[in-house]
Amino acid sequence: MSSDVCPVTCCPVVELRQYTLHPGKRDVLIDLFDREFVETQEAVGMKVIGQFRELGHPNHFVWLRGFRDMTSRAKA
Repeated sequence: MSSDVCPVTCCPVVELRQYTLHPGKRDVLIDLFDREFVETQEAVGMKVIGQFRELGHPNHFVWLRGFRDMTSRAKA
């Protein structure tokens, strides 16, 4: 997603996703997420607003996804 797009204007519906992973698998998930998931979800109306590694919690992965409305969210 372009850094000049405001989440409020692109995505008034925001979902916070938090995952607890098996030890040592966070980078594996992030690689898979970036390679396989983002493009397919954006094709059906979802925008990745951000993804985060939690400092001090190597088995956690957090990301935000946004939608233009609840109908778009249901379709994704």
